[in-house]
This record gives sequence, structure tokens and C-alpha cells, in this order.
Amino acid sequence: MRQVKTGIKQDMNKIDNTGKLFRLESWFTGHVDMAAFFIMVSGFFVYFYYGNRYYLNPDEAYNFFVANKLTGLSPWKAYLKAASYDPAHPPLFVFVLHLFMKFWNSVFALRFLSAAISMAALWFFFKWIQRTCGSMEALVGLIILAFSPAMISIAFEVRDYSLLLFFICGALYFLSLLLEKKSLWTGIAFSLFLYGAILAHFSAAWIVISLGIYIVFILLFEKPGWRVAVLWGVSQAGAMALYGFLYITHIRGMLKSGSADFNIQGYLKRWYFFPGEEALHSFVTRNSLELFTYITGGKLAGIIALACFLLGIVHILFKRSRGVVHKDKSYDAILLVLPFILGCMGAVFLVMPYGGTRHVSYLLPFASTAIAVCFVRVFSLKRISIALIAGVILVPLWLTNSPPRNARPDMSNAHMNAALEQLNANIPAHEIIFVDDMTHHVLAYYLARDQGPITHSKQGTVYEHAMGQYRIVSIVPFSFSPDRFEKDLVSMSQSMNLKAGDFVWVMTVGWAGEAKQLSALIATYPKERIRERWNFGPITLMQISIPQSTG
Repeated sequence: MRQVKTGIKQDMNKIDNTGKLFRLESWFTGHVDMAAFFIMVSGFFVYFYYGNRYYLNPDEAYNFFVANKLTGLSPWKAYLKAASYDPAHPPLFVFVLHLFMKFWNSVFALRFLSAAISMAALWFFFKWIQRTCGSMEALVGLIILAFSPAMISIAFEVRDYSLLLFFICGALYFLSLLLEKKSLWTGIAFSLFLYGAILAHFSAAWIVISLGIYIVFILLFEKPGWRVAVLWGVSQAGAMALYGFLYITHIRGMLKSGSADFNIQGYLKRWYFFPGEEALHSFVTRNSLELFTYITGGKLAGIIALACFLLGIVHILFKRSRGVVHKDKSYDAILLVLPFILGCMGAVFLVMPYGGTRHVSYLLPFASTAIAVCFVRVFSLKRISIALIAGVILVPLWLTNSPPRNARPDMSNAHMNAALEQLNANIPAHEIIFVDDMTHHVLAYYLARDQGPITHSKQGTVYEHAMGQYRIVSIVPFSFSPDRFEKDLVSMSQSMNLKAGDFVWVMTVGWAGEAKQLSALIATYPKERIRERWNFGPITLMQISIPQSTG
């Protein structure tokens, strides 16, 4: 009898627990948008946690430098100026940054801008998946994207990738509305977001082509009517006209300058295909795995993510879901996989890189969607409450073990503050500080961000800039090269009428790799050549003597 009572009590507890779970799930089902907003806000705080710990890296500082140069110019002249200074990227983000800087230009503010744009991108991403796949897939996909180490890097960096994702996700959302409502305003919104993506980054070309092919399948198999066909045709004509404009005003100059070839043969080389150095299948496999490793922050996680991505694509192809706004069709998989194929082909033909680099940020929404489909449909993660609880537990572990690639402790704000304090305390006003090009851009922000556009004068082989109370003298190469540093130092001294044996201040603020190489070179100098030297992570400030000319 006691055993029967115990069994009844256990059954009642199970029913009660099940009822609580169903009530919890029912509440989440009715408050999906609230749950998504909570995830986004949590992501926003993570972005700020990382963003406010690090100083502006040279690439971010360069964007500020270019945006600052646009002050007082007409829109057309500002466009041409931006194109001449930064041929590797379309100018839209620089314009947005330029307008924002008129009101607020602190590091906190610039990080806030990127984080806010990223948060808006997440919202469009969530609403797109919710409409096309379902609420459960949308929540899981949002967790994957919002807390991806790759997304965190994008969201706290003052770069154009957050703006690119904002426009891509917006275009996807309004495309789903266009296919349902077939209204003029949804077609206009879709076109505007598509054009925004084109003006944000050149990699948007793969998205434009992918969406174009996808809509062709929609027109052929669903026959949504003449209105959708006309709106799509007009949007494509506008996109082609915009690319023609970019080619004439921007891309042509980039190709002539040789900057594209320099990057392909330089630090981006591993993400391009060179037939004589590697087999094609090896390149595709290696860089696809590297891409998902970049998204997830770890090699094992990257392997799992790649497998889940492929399973999600297979599920859409052969086991389509029902009950969402647009029932899955086999060609929905095209929209998710085609950007990867085009991106890889672009690397094969030396157009744009493909692999573990931020240049593939445009793939994040598509990867997150397919992985979410795998988790929800293949692994049957059907309960919203389970997904959210798992996210709360796993996300902190994910971030702890896989921090964003650009979150480097040696590039902390504390190092920059200490370096600037040492500079102001030890270098008299109007002294020459010899720097490389990337250091010049960083100092343009930290020494003269409220000064307005920084003017320069050419002195022989170097450029002199007035930044605050100092004379910043820079060379054209992006960074000091150990095999050329002494020659550049002598060349600078001749241009500035200094002589051998004079002491001059030198400062470098760059990436850790260049800093280590230069530090190794300076370590070989005799003690009498170095009067002062301080290191703050990858930041070096020193006073060294000018060597004799080697001829």
C-alpha cells in the first residue's frame, strides 16, 4: 500500500513538473519577441564588455582618420576623398561615422555605434528566420549569431562589417515580406537595404547574386505574380547601375593602385587559392573548416558547426518543415549555401578572400540559420525553454573558452593610457616623434581627435603632421619593417635636417606581430644608442640615436 502511494505521489510530481514545463513553454511561445529582445540586450552588454577594454586598433583608427578628413566638404567631394583614402572599401560606413562624430567621438561612443548597428542587424535576422523557418529556429539562430566570437568582434570594432550585416539582414527580412505582401513599399525597402549592403562592403556582391538566383527560382516555381517580378527587376537594375558607379569612381582606382594585389600576396594570401601551391579540394576543405572555426572560436567547435550546417542544408532539401509563413522548398537551401559557393569561387579567382577572416562576415546569418535548423529539426530541440536554458548555461562557457579574435589583452586601454601619460610627461612640446603609417593614424585619434582635419606637409621622403603640441613625422609604409627600419630612420633624419648621432623619439602602436619583430631588432642595439625606452604591450615609445648613413 505504501509503495502504491509512493508511486502515485511520484506520478503526480511528474505531471506537475510536466505541467510547469508546458506552462513555461507556453509563456515563451507567447513572448518570443521578448525572449529575443533579452538575448539581443545580453549580446549588447557582451559587445560593450569587450569593446570598452581595448584601444582603437590601426584599422579602426584609420576609419576615424578618413571620416575626419571629410569635414567641410560637399557630399560629392567627400565621396571622392573617401574613395581616394580607402580604395579597399566602399565609403558608406565612413560617411555614417563622419556624421556620428559630429555629436560624439569618444572610444565609448564609437564602440556604441557599432554595437547599436549590430543589435539592429540581430533584430532583422531574428524576424527573417521567424518568418521563413519558425520561432524556435529563430531563437536558436539568434543565440548562435549574437554570441559567436566572430559576431562579437564585428559588433565592438569600428569597422564596416556591422553595417554590412545590418543591410544584409534587413534585405533578407524585407524580401520575405515582399514575397508575401507583394507591395510596393516592401519592394522599395528591400532594394534600399540591398543597395546599402553594396555600399557597405564589396563582399555584398555574393549576396546580391545569391538573392537574384533565389528570386529566379521563386518566380519560376511559385509564380508570385507580375508585381514581384517587376519590383525584383527594378531592384536588380538599380544594383547593376550602382556597381557600375562604384567601378568608375572606386574599384577602377583600387585596381590601378595595386593595393588589391598587395593584399592578395600579403597578409590575406592564405585565404586565396593558388593552383601551384595547393590542390583545389584541399583549399576548399581547409578554408571551409577555418571559416567555421572563425565563427565558433575553436577548431573542435568549428568541425561540429560545419557538420551541423551541412545537416541543416540536407534537412531543408529532403525533409522540409510545415506551418511557417512560407513553407520550406528545396530551393530555400540555395539561399543558405550559395553565398558560401560564390565566396569560395571568388577566392579561387582571386577576387575576395574565403576562410577564417572577418572578410567573410557576410556568411554569418546563413551559417547561423542552417545550424539552427539542424539543432531544432534534426536534433529535435523542440522546446523553447530547453533552448534558452541551454543557451544561458553554454554561452558563458563558449565565450570563456573562445574569446573574440580581436580581444587581445595586450591591446588594453590601460596600455594606451599609460603610453600617452608617458609621452606627455617625457616629450617636450614641438618635439619630433617618428612613426610608421599605422601609428600615425592611431595618434591622429588619441592626440588630435578634436582638432579637426589633420593637415600635413611633405618633407623629403616623409610627412609631417601637427597633432596637438607634437610634430608627428611618418613614413608611407604601413608599419616599420625590421629590415628597413634603420634606412627609414636615416632617410627621415635627412629630410628633417637631423644628423647622425642626434637622438629622436620613435613610437609604434600596432599589431603584436610587428611590435615583436621591431622589439627584437632594438634589442640588438648597443646601450648607448637607446636613451629611453618604454613598452606597453605592442606599444613602444623610445628615444634612440640616428645611425650613420649606410649609403
